[in-house]
Amino acid sequence: MSQTLRMIATSGLTVVFVLCQGCPGTSFTSPPVQTGILVTNLSKQFYAAVGLREHDSSNDAASFFLTPLLAPGAAFRSDFVDAVGDGCPGSVDLRLLLYRRINDDVPIGLDPGEEVEQTPIVAGELLDVPYCDITPLVDFTIAVWDAPEGSARVKLAQGTGVDDALRASGRFSGPDFAWELDGVEPALTDDAPPPLAPSVPIAGRVTLADGTAISGVGVLLRTPFRTRLGAPIECVLPEDASQSDDPDAGYGDPINFTTTDANGAFSLDRPTGGYQVEFFSDDFTFRPAVICVEAPVAVIQSIAEPL
Repeated sequence: MSQTLRMIATSGLTVVFVLCQGCPGTSFTSPPVQTGILVTNLSKQFYAAVGLREHDSSNDAASFFLTPLLAPGAAFRSDFVDAVGDGCPGSVDLRLLLYRRINDDVPIGLDPGEEVEQTPIVAGELLDVPYCDITPLVDFTIAVWDAPEGSARVKLAQGTGVDDALRASGRFSGPDFAWELDGVEPALTDDAPPPLAPSVPIAGRVTLADGTAISGVGVLLRTPFRTRLGAPIECVLPEDASQSDDPDAGYGDPINFTTTDANGAFSLDRPTGGYQVEFFSDDFTFRPAVICVEAPVAVIQSIAEPL
Protein backbone atom coordinates (compact mmCIF):
# COMPACT_ATOMS: atom_id res chain seq x y z
CA MET A 1 0.00 0.00 0.00
CA SER A 2 1.51 3.37 -0.97
CA GLN A 3 1.25 6.53 1.02
CA THR A 4 1.96 10.07 -0.11
CA LEU A 5 2.28 12.43 2.82
CA ARG A 6 1.97 16.13 2.06
CA MET A 7 2.22 19.08 4.43
CA ILE A 8 0.79 22.46 3.52
CA ALA A 9 1.43 25.44 5.79
CA THR A 10 -1.20 28.17 5.59
CA SER A 11 -1.80 31.11 7.93
CA GLY A 12 0.25 29.48 10.67
CA LEU A 13 -1.69 26.20 10.44
CA THR A 14 -0.04 23.03 9.12
CA VAL A 15 -2.45 20.69 7.33
CA VAL A 16 -1.39 17.07 6.65
CA PHE A 17 -2.93 15.00 3.86
CA VAL A 18 -2.28 11.22 3.60
CA LEU A 19 -3.15 9.55 0.28
CA CYS A 20 -2.90 5.74 0.01
CA GLN A 21 -2.70 4.32 -3.51
CA GLY A 22 -1.75 0.66 -3.01
CA CYS A 23 1.97 0.69 -3.78
CA PRO A 24 4.98 0.62 -1.40
CA GLY A 25 6.89 3.66 -0.32
CA THR A 26 6.24 6.97 1.42
CA SER A 27 7.15 10.44 0.22
CA PHE A 28 7.21 13.59 2.35
CA THR A 29 7.13 17.19 1.18
CA SER A 30 7.81 19.81 3.85
CA PRO A 31 6.96 23.51 3.70
CA PRO A 32 9.82 25.91 2.86
CA VAL A 33 11.95 27.37 5.63
CA GLN A 34 11.05 30.93 6.57
CA THR A 35 13.52 33.06 8.47
CA GLY A 36 13.62 36.59 9.84
CA ILE A 37 15.64 39.81 9.87
CA LEU A 38 16.65 41.81 12.95
CA VAL A 39 18.20 45.24 12.36
CA THR A 40 19.49 47.16 15.40
CA ASN A 41 20.92 50.69 15.42
CA LEU A 42 23.63 50.87 18.11
CA SER A 43 24.90 54.28 17.02
CA LYS A 44 24.89 57.02 19.67
CA GLN A 45 23.65 59.82 17.43
CA PHE A 46 22.98 58.85 13.80
CA TYR A 47 19.78 57.49 12.33
CA ALA A 48 20.02 54.37 10.16
CA ALA A 49 18.03 52.66 7.42
CA VAL A 50 18.94 49.28 5.92
CA GLY A 51 17.93 48.03 2.49
CA LEU A 52 17.70 44.33 1.55
CA ARG A 53 16.97 42.30 -1.53
CA GLU A 54 17.57 38.74 -2.69
CA HIS A 55 20.80 38.60 -4.67
CA ASP A 56 20.25 38.10 -8.40
CA SER A 57 23.32 38.50 -10.59
CA SER A 58 21.10 38.80 -13.67
CA ASN A 59 19.17 41.79 -12.28
CA ASP A 60 21.39 44.40 -10.65
CA ALA A 61 18.61 46.99 -10.96
CA ALA A 62 16.14 45.15 -8.69
CA SER A 63 14.69 47.35 -5.97
CA PHE A 64 15.61 47.14 -2.28
CA PHE A 65 13.21 46.64 0.60
CA LEU A 66 13.99 49.51 3.01
CA THR A 67 13.48 49.49 6.77
CA PRO A 68 11.96 52.49 8.54
CA LEU A 69 14.40 55.14 9.73
CA LEU A 70 15.79 53.76 12.99
CA ALA A 71 16.73 56.15 15.78
CA PRO A 72 19.62 55.20 18.08
CA GLY A 73 18.55 52.19 20.13
CA ALA A 74 15.74 51.27 17.75
CA ALA A 75 15.33 47.82 16.23
CA PHE A 76 13.32 46.45 13.30
CA ARG A 77 12.07 42.88 12.76
CA SER A 78 10.52 41.33 9.68
CA ASP A 79 10.18 37.98 7.94
CA PHE A 80 12.38 37.54 4.88
CA VAL A 81 9.40 36.45 2.82
CA ASP A 82 7.65 39.77 3.55
CA ALA A 83 10.78 41.81 2.87
CA VAL A 84 12.26 40.17 -0.22
CA GLY A 85 9.68 37.59 -1.31
CA ASP A 86 11.75 34.54 -0.31
CA GLY A 87 11.55 32.95 3.12
CA CYS A 88 15.20 31.88 3.03
CA PRO A 89 17.25 33.50 0.23
CA GLY A 90 20.56 31.87 -0.65
CA SER A 91 22.33 35.23 -0.54
CA VAL A 92 21.27 38.85 -0.12
CA ASP A 93 22.32 42.35 -1.14
CA LEU A 94 22.49 45.02 1.56
CA ARG A 95 22.33 48.80 1.53
CA LEU A 96 23.15 51.03 4.51
CA LEU A 97 22.12 54.68 4.86
CA LEU A 98 23.06 56.89 7.83
CA TYR A 99 21.53 60.32 8.41
CA ARG A 100 22.55 63.22 10.65
CA ARG A 101 19.95 64.85 12.88
CA ILE A 102 19.13 68.49 12.14
CA ASN A 103 18.90 69.42 15.84
CA ASP A 104 21.97 67.50 16.95
CA ASP A 105 22.54 69.85 19.90
CA VAL A 106 19.35 68.50 21.53
CA PRO A 107 19.15 65.01 23.08
CA ILE A 108 17.58 62.39 20.80
CA GLY A 109 13.84 62.22 21.28
CA LEU A 110 13.58 65.73 22.72
CA ASP A 111 13.81 67.58 19.41
CA PRO A 112 10.36 68.01 17.83
CA GLY A 113 9.85 65.58 14.98
CA GLU A 114 13.38 64.13 15.25
CA GLU A 115 14.17 65.59 11.84
CA VAL A 116 17.19 64.39 9.88
CA GLU A 117 19.00 65.81 6.87
CA GLN A 118 17.65 64.69 3.51
CA THR A 119 21.05 63.54 2.21
CA PRO A 120 22.84 60.59 3.86
CA ILE A 121 26.26 61.12 5.44
CA VAL A 122 27.13 57.44 4.89
CA ALA A 123 25.71 55.26 2.14
CA GLY A 124 26.96 52.04 0.58
CA GLU A 125 26.03 48.62 -0.77
CA LEU A 126 27.32 45.13 -0.08
CA LEU A 127 26.36 42.52 -2.67
CA ASP A 128 26.03 38.74 -2.55
CA VAL A 129 26.22 38.22 1.21
CA PRO A 130 25.81 34.47 1.82
CA TYR A 131 22.82 33.46 3.88
CA CYS A 132 20.72 30.29 3.41
CA ASP A 133 23.39 28.84 1.13
CA ILE A 134 25.30 28.57 4.45
CA THR A 135 22.58 28.01 7.06
CA PRO A 136 19.05 29.23 7.85
CA LEU A 137 18.83 31.37 10.99
CA VAL A 138 15.89 32.34 13.15
CA ASP A 139 17.05 35.94 12.69
CA PHE A 140 19.71 37.25 10.32
CA THR A 141 21.08 40.03 12.55
CA ILE A 142 22.35 43.34 11.19
CA ALA A 143 23.88 45.56 13.90
CA VAL A 144 24.94 49.13 13.06
CA TRP A 145 27.70 50.01 15.51
CA ASP A 146 28.68 53.46 16.69
CA ALA A 147 31.39 55.06 14.53
CA PRO A 148 32.85 58.53 13.87
CA GLU A 149 30.82 60.85 11.66
CA GLY A 150 31.18 60.03 7.97
CA SER A 151 31.87 56.34 8.62
CA ALA A 152 29.92 53.25 9.63
CA ARG A 153 30.59 49.77 10.98
CA VAL A 154 28.09 46.94 10.54
CA LYS A 155 28.24 43.46 12.01
CA LEU A 156 26.32 40.75 10.15
CA ALA A 157 24.93 37.53 11.66
CA GLN A 158 27.34 37.74 14.57
CA GLY A 159 28.43 34.43 16.07
CA THR A 160 26.79 32.25 13.40
CA GLY A 161 27.87 30.05 10.50
CA VAL A 162 27.24 33.01 8.19
CA ASP A 163 29.70 35.08 10.24
CA ASP A 164 32.25 32.26 9.98
CA ALA A 165 31.79 32.11 6.20
CA LEU A 166 32.30 35.87 5.87
CA ARG A 167 35.47 35.67 7.97
CA ALA A 168 36.82 32.84 5.83
CA SER A 169 35.99 34.68 2.59
CA GLY A 170 38.44 37.50 3.28
CA ARG A 171 35.87 40.17 2.37
CA PHE A 172 36.30 42.00 5.67
CA SER A 173 39.52 42.92 7.44
CA GLY A 174 40.21 43.94 11.02
CA PRO A 175 39.78 42.05 14.29
CA ASP A 176 35.97 42.13 14.19
CA PHE A 177 35.46 41.21 10.52
CA ALA A 178 32.84 43.96 10.23
CA TRP A 179 31.54 45.72 7.12
CA GLU A 180 33.15 49.17 7.25
CA LEU A 181 31.99 52.14 5.13
CA ASP A 182 33.31 55.65 4.56
CA GLY A 183 31.39 58.43 2.88
CA VAL A 184 28.63 58.07 0.31
CA GLU A 185 28.66 56.04 -2.88
CA PRO A 186 27.86 58.50 -5.73
CA ALA A 187 24.82 56.53 -6.89
CA LEU A 188 23.25 56.86 -3.44
CA THR A 189 23.79 60.57 -2.78
CA ASP A 190 20.14 61.45 -3.42
CA ASP A 191 18.55 58.72 -1.30
CA ALA A 192 16.04 60.51 0.94
CA PRO A 193 15.40 59.05 4.39
CA PRO A 194 12.39 56.75 4.83
CA PRO A 195 9.70 57.61 7.42
CA LEU A 196 10.66 57.29 11.06
CA ALA A 197 9.92 53.97 12.72
CA PRO A 198 6.62 54.22 14.64
CA SER A 199 6.75 54.63 18.41
CA VAL A 200 5.47 52.15 20.97
CA PRO A 201 4.95 52.55 24.73
CA ILE A 202 7.48 51.99 27.49
CA ALA A 203 5.26 52.15 30.55
CA GLY A 204 4.85 51.05 34.15
CA ARG A 205 4.27 52.15 37.76
CA VAL A 206 6.20 53.23 40.84
CA THR A 207 4.69 52.32 44.21
CA LEU A 208 5.59 51.62 47.79
CA ALA A 209 5.88 47.97 48.83
CA ASP A 210 2.21 48.04 49.95
CA GLY A 211 1.05 49.25 46.53
CA THR A 212 0.62 52.93 47.38
CA ALA A 213 1.23 55.02 44.26
CA ILE A 214 4.11 57.49 44.27
CA SER A 215 3.71 60.56 42.07
CA GLY A 216 6.39 62.97 40.86
CA VAL A 217 9.14 60.36 40.43
CA GLY A 218 11.50 61.15 37.56
CA VAL A 219 11.84 58.52 34.85
CA LEU A 220 14.40 58.76 32.06
CA LEU A 221 15.57 56.67 29.11
CA ARG A 222 18.98 55.96 27.66
CA THR A 223 19.92 54.02 24.52
CA PRO A 224 22.66 51.36 24.22
CA PHE A 225 25.67 51.77 21.97
CA ARG A 226 28.49 49.54 20.76
CA THR A 227 31.70 50.46 18.98
CA ARG A 228 33.09 46.97 18.33
CA LEU A 229 32.84 43.33 19.43
CA GLY A 230 32.89 42.59 23.11
CA ALA A 231 30.88 41.24 26.00
CA PRO A 232 27.11 41.79 26.00
CA ILE A 233 25.99 45.22 27.16
CA GLU A 234 25.15 44.99 30.86
CA CYS A 235 22.50 47.05 32.60
CA VAL A 236 24.32 48.64 35.56
CA LEU A 237 24.11 51.80 37.62
CA PRO A 238 26.61 54.40 36.35
CA GLU A 239 28.41 54.38 39.71
CA ASP A 240 28.80 50.60 39.47
CA ALA A 241 30.85 50.76 36.27
CA SER A 242 34.27 49.17 36.63
CA GLN A 243 37.34 48.20 34.65
CA SER A 244 35.79 44.78 34.08
CA ASP A 245 32.89 46.26 32.10
CA ASP A 246 33.03 46.16 28.32
CA PRO A 247 34.86 49.37 27.33
CA ASP A 248 33.33 49.28 23.84
CA ALA A 249 29.69 49.26 24.90
CA GLY A 250 27.39 51.12 27.24
CA TYR A 251 24.47 53.54 27.42
CA GLY A 252 24.44 57.10 26.10
CA ASP A 253 23.05 60.37 27.45
CA PRO A 254 19.37 60.55 28.48
CA ILE A 255 17.08 60.84 25.46
CA ASN A 256 13.68 61.30 27.09
CA PHE A 257 12.14 61.79 30.52
CA THR A 258 8.83 62.10 32.32
CA THR A 259 7.40 61.95 35.87
CA THR A 260 4.91 59.55 37.43
CA ASP A 261 1.30 60.71 37.74
CA ALA A 262 -1.10 60.50 40.72
CA ASN A 263 -1.44 56.75 40.12
CA GLY A 264 2.32 56.24 40.07
CA ALA A 265 2.11 55.53 36.34
CA PHE A 266 4.42 56.67 33.59
CA SER A 267 4.69 56.18 29.86
CA LEU A 268 7.33 57.10 27.29
CA ASP A 269 6.99 56.44 23.58
CA ARG A 270 9.96 55.24 21.53
CA PRO A 271 10.47 52.89 18.56
CA THR A 272 10.82 49.16 19.21
CA GLY A 273 14.30 48.41 20.52
CA GLY A 274 16.44 48.24 23.65
CA TYR A 275 16.50 50.94 26.32
CA GLN A 276 17.65 51.58 29.87
CA VAL A 277 15.00 53.01 32.22
CA GLU A 278 16.17 54.92 35.33
CA PHE A 279 14.20 56.26 38.30
CA PHE A 280 15.28 59.25 40.41
CA SER A 281 13.93 61.31 43.31
CA ASP A 282 15.22 63.38 46.23
CA ASP A 283 12.88 61.53 48.59
CA PHE A 284 13.10 57.86 47.60
CA THR A 285 15.42 55.09 46.55
CA PHE A 286 14.15 52.45 44.15
CA ARG A 287 14.20 48.67 43.70
CA PRO A 288 15.31 48.45 40.96
CA ALA A 289 16.63 51.90 40.16
CA VAL A 290 17.73 50.83 36.67
CA ILE A 291 15.91 48.43 34.33
CA CYS A 292 16.87 47.26 30.84
CA VAL A 293 13.83 46.74 28.63
CA GLU A 294 12.92 45.89 25.06
CA ALA A 295 10.08 48.09 23.81
CA PRO A 296 7.14 47.76 23.64
CA VAL A 297 6.67 47.03 27.33
CA ALA A 298 3.85 48.12 29.66
CA VAL A 299 4.53 46.19 32.91
CA ILE A 300 7.62 47.89 34.39
CA GLN A 301 7.41 47.97 38.19
CA SER A 302 9.73 49.74 40.62
CA ILE A 303 9.30 49.81 44.41
CA ALA A 304 10.05 53.12 46.13
CA GLU A 305 11.58 53.24 49.61
CA PRO A 306 11.62 56.53 51.58
CA LEU A 307 15.04 57.94 52.32
